[in-house]
Amino acid sequence: MGDFLSFTIRMNEYYKDKAPQWTNDTHIEHDLMVGDDSDSSLSCDLLAHITNGKWKPNYFYNFESFYQINKSDNPLIGVDMAFTKNVRCFDNHLSQQYYNSKHNPYCFNLNVYKGINADKNYYKKYPFSTLMLIMAYYDIPLPKTQLGKEIILAVDSSFIGHYTTNDFFKQIHTDWLKLLGFDELVDILDQRSKSYFYGLIEEYGLNEKIHINENGYLKTNINFEAIQPYLDWKIGIPNEQFELLHTCKRGFIKDISQERLPDNLVSLAYTSKKSAAFTYNP
Repeated sequence: MGDFLSFTIRMNEYYKDKAPQWTNDTHIEHDLMVGDDSDSSLSCDLLAHITNGKWKPNYFYNFESFYQINKSDNPLIGVDMAFTKNVRCFDNHLSQQYYNSKHNPYCFNLNVYKGINADKNYYKKYPFSTLMLIMAYYDIPLPKTQLGKEIILAVDSSFIGHYTTNDFFKQIHTDWLKLLGFDELVDILDQRSKSYFYGLIEEYGLNEKIHINENGYLKTNINFEAIQPYLDWKIGIPNEQFELLHTCKRGFIKDISQERLPDNLVSLAYTSKKSAAFTYNP
């Protein structure tokens, strides 16, 4: 894990110990699956850095199709993905409707470990990026500069919960920062405003999507070049050519009490107490 070994543990040990064993296999080659946004891409880049290239991108998933660079027998890790089957993944989504609903045991997900589900306590769900989850788990220090820290908070709009007018919900956001070991970010959030962070998102293209063109190459308007000086690991999207592997379909249910989830789910995330977004094999 390179230069990061000298830093102290950040994430609460109780939750670290609940992580699946594969998260410690950083010395074994794995293939990463990159998603279509900055959170997944920056997270994949960090994982490649942490593992000295043992884990590296070989797949792309845009929630409609799966693509691959090279044929491989390496274990696959979905990054910022809520796969429902026994697939390794880092996931910040809410994947259980009830406390006893089935979940993917190979998925590293703090919501599962804290018993948070859509029906009972959706409002308590993990409010940050998958990038922050990975940084905390692997004891990666926050960037040295304030702007670097602010960029981390802007990824996946991780700042939003701090600016609610409800003190109860604001405290939930703060408590999660403490669980990750990122208490120092509270002061930065106090100094800034929600509109300031939306400006950062716009400036660096953090909400831009990653697309695959007709020739199989990834394209994006995320401004990795401008972000790079503020992060301590190399960032960007793979420049190799991808080939189509498999297609699936997206779905959304506004009220899960009125509609049934389809069979053959690929991924599932509850977006409110009653709604769910998913992909499935037709």
